[in-house]
Amino acid sequence: MVYGWVGGKHACVNLTEVSPLVGLTAETFTVGQTALKVASSKVTKHEKTYSINQHAFILFTFDTFDFLAPEAVSLQQRVQKVMNNNIVSPRAMNVVF
Repeated sequence: MVYGWVGGKHACVNLTEVSPLVGLTAETFTVGQTALKVASSKVTKHEKTYSINQHAFILFTFDTFDFLAPEAVSLQQRVQKVMNNNIVSPRAMNVVF
């Protein structure tokens, strides 16, 4: 749970790791296919509940081959932006010793 994340709403982050080999058949293998399929099913399963409770629903789905679903990349970029805006580094302080 991330408090006050989106428009004052709390966000529930669903962290899911999947093996890209799950459900592998004789069809052509596509990187990220399994992670995207799992992410889609998570939205179908949980989004209504989070909406009723007025929470944002953030998926962080990745696979063991280092594929990140687009929502996971977006979350990382947003966290990085927040960190960059709120963390003071020694270089940013311009202090002369």
